[in-house]
Amino acid sequence: MLINSQTLLIGIIGNPLEHSLSPRMHNLTLSKMGLDYIYVPLEVAPNWLGEAVAGLKALNFKGVNVTIPYKKAVIPYLDELSPEALACGAVNLIKNENGYLTGYNTDGRGFMASLAEEGVGSIKRVVLIGAGGAAHSIAYELAIAGVEQISILDLDEAKACELARFVESLPAGKADGAQMSDELFSRLSQNADLIINCTPVGMYPDVDNTPVRSLNNVQPDTVVYDLIYNPISTRFLSIAQANNLKTINGLSMLVHQGALTLKILTGATPPITYMKEVVLNNY
Repeated sequence: MLINSQTLLIGIIGNPLEHSLSPRMHNLTLSKMGLDYIYVPLEVAPNWLGEAVAGLKALNFKGVNVTIPYKKAVIPYLDELSPEALACGAVNLIKNENGYLTGYNTDGRGFMASLAEEGVGSIKRVVLIGAGGAAHSIAYELAIAGVEQISILDLDEAKACELARFVESLPAGKADGAQMSDELFSRLSQNADLIINCTPVGMYPDVDNTPVRSLNNVQPDTVVYDLIYNPISTRFLSIAQANNLKTINGLSMLVHQGALTLKILTGATPPITYMKEVVLNNY
């Protein structure tokens, strides 16, 4: 990769970023596409977030992805939000157009694309573990897709209830929120078509942790999805696999939301198959 004064800058803001596969995936894909861009990881301390976002203008970054824990925190520093980002109250992509910063959210659309790719359909009841930025975008997309009931569990009951109220505010949206507990999860998961871990619990380097202890009460046709992609098989998914359940890791969502990122920032359509190969070859 030849970098010069004409090379355009994009990247990712978050903390921590050591687990992220995005720089490798995007840089190899940009090179494959013949685009003169470089994608860099920008690990930002919480007390410097405002300055970091302002720095995107000063350094003429064309855009950055936003990941944990800043998907909500960046919003006050932006000039405009896309309809999805506004509805979800979470941003995972910032586009800089001559100093005007627009926040987007590609998480939900990337998630739905991954479900379609895995052949998952006819979803009526969903259990969401976690109520952060990714959960908001996914709940939004599931609700507008017509899912009948979304149960949201979080250690912070107020966050779970806030997300449930957001879903209820959408046309035909049905949701409930509560504090996460093994007992409540066991009860709600009995009738779930889809269970999604939207928390970082189990992500590298804390790979021995899991958001739930058991999936023994889950129906045999329930799909278990973990947004984490590092490691590729979390302990949560291992528990599901031990119960012979269909599992999906976060790689497919990573690729699909990443493809949307490149489309928004460069205007070009990226090769999704190649992006998947890059990510899989990292393991």
